[in-house]
Amino acid sequence: MKVVYSQLARAPGPEGPNYWQFFGARLADLAEIPEGAAVLDIGTGSGSVLMPAVEKAGIHGLGIGVDIDFDWCKLALPEIHRLNSRHTMLAQMDAAELGFKNGLFDHVLCGFVGWDYCFDFFEMEFTGPDTRLAECTRVLKDGGRVGISSWQSQEDLDWLGEQFQRCFPAYVADQEKEMGSVMTVYSKENTKGLEKILREGDYQDIEISAETAEFVSMNEEEWWRQAWGAGWWEHIDRMARMDADKLKQFKDQVFENLQQYKQIDGIHFSKTVLFAFGKKKL
Repeated sequence: MKVVYSQLARAPGPEGPNYWQFFGARLADLAEIPEGAAVLDIGTGSGSVLMPAVEKAGIHGLGIGVDIDFDWCKLALPEIHRLNSRHTMLAQMDAAELGFKNGLFDHVLCGFVGWDYCFDFFEMEFTGPDTRLAECTRVLKDGGRVGISSWQSQEDLDWLGEQFQRCFPAYVADQEKEMGSVMTVYSKENTKGLEKILREGDYQDIEISAETAEFVSMNEEEWWRQAWGAGWWEHIDRMARMDADKLKQFKDQVFENLQQYKQIDGIHFSKTVLFAFGKKKL
C-alpha cells in the first residue's frame, strides 16, 4: 500500500472532478467540529479532509495531518500557506503508532484509509487486531468523536474492472490467485462492518450514513487519467509493459463503451461513500 501511495503522490495530480475534495469536505461537515477544537486527520494525503476541518476549528483550533508517506503530506502545503494557517501541522506517521500523548484531540478523522487491513467485510469478522482504531481512541479526549469515510461503491471503477476482466481473464485470475481474493483497486466497506468495528472499539452514539454523488468528466481521456490515478495505474502500467498493443485495443474498446455514460456535458458516473461516527465513552 505504501508503494501505491508513494507513486501516486509523485505523479501529476488527476484532472477532472475532484471527488476527493468533495467527500473530504463532507466528512468535515458531518463531524460537527466546533470553534477551537483540536483535530487529527489520519491519512491526510493532499489535505481534502484536513483543510475544511481546520477552517471549522478556526484560529483558536488545532489541525494536524499525518500520513505514512510524507510525499502525500507535502501536497497539502500550498493550501496551508494559502490559508495562512498557523495552527496546522503535518507529520509523517503510521496510524498504528501515533506519536501523540493520550487524550489530545477532540476529533480524529479518517478519510478513506481502509479498514480491510484487519476486518473482512464479507465474512463480517476481524482478521487481526485493530491497532489503527485503538490508537485513534487513545489520542481522543473522553467524549471525543472519531469520524470515518469509506467507499461503498465507485460505479466507474467497478465498470472498468468488468471491462478489464473480460479482456484480460488470465491476468485477473493470476492476480486473484496471488491475493487470495477478488481483484479490485479500492476497499469496499459496508454499514454493518463499520458499525461492528466501532462497537468493538467501545464507541457509543454511533451514526452511519451513505451519500451518493455524481461526477462528470469532460471527455474520455480525462476519465481515463482519473481512473488511472484512482488505483488502476498498477494494472494498466503492468499490462502496458506486458502487451502494449493489446492494452491500446482495450483502451479503444473502453472509450467506445463509455459512450453509454456520455451526456452533453461529459461522462457521468456515481460514487457512494459511507460516513461513520462514534463517541468515545466518558
